[in-house]
Amino acid sequence: MGIIAASRLREAVDPMFGNAVAYYRLDETTGDAIDLVNGYNGTLNGSISRNGEYYTFDAQNDYVYIGDKDDFSFTDGNGNNTDFVIKTEVVFDDFNSSDRAWLVSKRESFAYDEWQFIYSSDNLKFLIWNSSNSYFSIKTDFTPTIGQKYILGVTLNGTTLSLFIDGVIEQTETLPAGFTFYNGTSVVKLGDETFTARLNLIGKLKETVIVKGNGWTQQNITDNYNNGNGITYNL
Repeated sequence: MGIIAASRLREAVDPMFGNAVAYYRLDETTGDAIDLVNGYNGTLNGSISRNGEYYTFDAQNDYVYIGDKDDFSFTDGNGNNTDFVIKTEVVFDDFNSSDRAWLVSKRESFAYDEWQFIYSSDNLKFLIWNSSNSYFSIKTDFTPTIGQKYILGVTLNGTTLSLFIDGVIEQTETLPAGFTFYNGTSVVKLGDETFTARLNLIGKLKETVIVKGNGWTQQNITDNYNNGNGITYNL
């Protein structure tokens, strides 16, 4: 029983998901991508294939369209930033000709930049914009192995922005004083962006969460990694 249990996702109502605003297991085989928290369901564009465990993206304009909600903008409505987490589980099957993959993003066009969590040329990156259309970025070295699953994320705690890979914080940066995030009208997409060509993931996604209102500590990140098994959101 112990061996079997260790191979499964840990089913848990965990405090780290207490402020989740959206959670996508991406385990459906038909219909929309279901958000287990607020019903912010996503529609599929392109030729995404699904097997009950992963969504597989293999071409430009393969993406999940989730839309624009204030819950996806990391401000409180009173000019203050809010702590947050964006986490996804990804397998890279190949790399497109630009060696880039937009994993989870709320950008859509150059006129409505908000944030993007991406792989780009042996780096994991997160960029977030303010209302002046200036951005702050954080990156860490990341050279994925084809076919291997990674649990990737970014979190803000106060003014400390951190990137994590497989249970370990790999890079931290401090937000500049007075840098206030933009609350725009861009839509959230998974797997690709459409403001220019060749931003698409060639690979698989599952277990994608957005948390607003708290960040994750190193202990939370370790717990979520769960020896590579991950933790899923349990209703």
